[in-house]
Amino acid sequence: MKKTWKIVIASVIAFFLVSIIAAAIFINNIGYHNIKLITELNKNSNQILKMEKEGDYLTKANAQNERLIKKMMNEGWNFIDQEGAGYFFEKNGQETIITVKQMWSRHYVVYRVTNDAINLSE
Repeated sequence: MKKTWKIVIASVIAFFLVSIIAAAIFINNIGYHNIKLITELNKNSNQILKMEKEGDYLTKANAQNERLIKKMMNEGWNFIDQEGAGYFFEKNGQETIITVKQMWSRHYVVYRVTNDAINLSE
């Protein structure tokens, strides 16, 4: 009887340790700052938030294309074309390409702005 309880307690402790290690690996892979961004996006899904890496911005995946084009047009950029995941914009003779990639899950995407031509989070 005592041995059964020891096995149950050891199994519960092992389960919690494995869960903590898995959570730590997940947070380390994504980055603590990006976890905070995901939390903020869940409060307001229409935002575009700046990530740690220069030129990277995080947003929710729903209506991402319309959100990007609308944001760029509000900043005075003209939409030229879309090829695959690349969106081409022009303003005053300057061109920029914004690529979109899914990140971590189907719920979030990352915009990568070439030449850091515009701050999408403002």
